[in-house]
Amino acid sequence: MLNKKYALFLGCTIAASQIFVEKALRLIGQKLGIDFAEPEELTCCPEPEVSKTVSYDAWIRVAARNLSLCEKVADKLCVVCSGCYHTFYKANEALKESPELRERVNEKLRSVNKSYNATVDVRNFIELIHDDYGIENTAKDFRRSLKGLRIAVHPGCRLISAESLDKPEKSLLHKLDNLVKVTGASVIEWEGKLMCCGIPAMYNDPEFALENRAKVKVMALQKAKPDAVVVICPACYDMIEKAAIASLEPDQLFPLINVVELIAYALGFSADEIGFDLHRIPLDPFLAKIVENK
Repeated sequence: MLNKKYALFLGCTIAASQIFVEKALRLIGQKLGIDFAEPEELTCCPEPEVSKTVSYDAWIRVAARNLSLCEKVADKLCVVCSGCYHTFYKANEALKESPELRERVNEKLRSVNKSYNATVDVRNFIELIHDDYGIENTAKDFRRSLKGLRIAVHPGCRLISAESLDKPEKSLLHKLDNLVKVTGASVIEWEGKLMCCGIPAMYNDPEFALENRAKVKVMALQKAKPDAVVVICPACYDMIEKAAIASLEPDQLFPLINVVELIAYALGFSADEIGFDLHRIPLDPFLAKIVENK
C-alpha cells in the first residue's frame, strides 16, 4: 500500500525558473491524495558535478544535512530533478552502507544540531507514479487521452547512469517510457537519444556544450519531428530549450514538456492550471493535436 506522505525536494531550477513543473506536481498530489511535506531550511542538494569533484566530504555532508531535514517529516523523499536525485540517492546509499562514514558525517552535523539516521527512501518522481502509486492506478484517474501523439523522450545522463546500478527496480529509462505510453501517446526512437545534453560540460567549456551536445540533440529532434519532447530533468529542459531557440527558426521549434506536466495534463488539469503559457517555446501545436484526439 502506498504511504502517501513524502518529503519534497524541488531543487534550485524548478523553483526558480520552471514553476509549471512545481504546479503540475502539486496538482498531481492534490488529485491522487499524495501529501508532499516540505522541510524547512533546505539548501542546494548540492549539485553532483563541481561540488562532488572539489570535495567529496563537503558534498556528502551537505547532502546528509538535507536528508536529515527530510527524515524529520517523512520516510520517503520525492525528487524530480535528476541531479538532485543522483546526489541524494548516491549519498544515501553510501551513508546506509557505511556506519563509519555516517558517524563521521554526523560528527560534523552535530555542530549545527543535525544528525541523519539513514532511514529515508529516496524516490524519483518516476518511481513514485510508476511503482508506489502504480501506473495502472494512475491511468484510472486520467481524464484526457494523448492517443495518436508521437513523443520523443530525452532521459538524460542521470537516468542512464541509474541503469548501471545492477538493480532492476531502478530501470528508470523503461519506466519513463511507460509513463508516456500509458497516456495513450507513442514513444518514438530518435538519433542521439542517449547523448548527454551538455550540462556537465557547461562548467568547463560552454561553447563545446552548446555546439557539440545540445545543438546536436536539437537537430536530431527537429529531424525526427515529434509532436513533443518529454524530459524529466529540469537542467536538460533548460539546455535543450536554449539550444532550440538559438538554433531553429520559430516554425521549426518543437514543444518541450516535463513528464510531470504530461501526467498532470492527462489527469485532466487544464493548460492554464498547469501554467503551459509560461513555456518559452509555445505548446500550442501539442495542445491542438490533443484536442483533435480527445
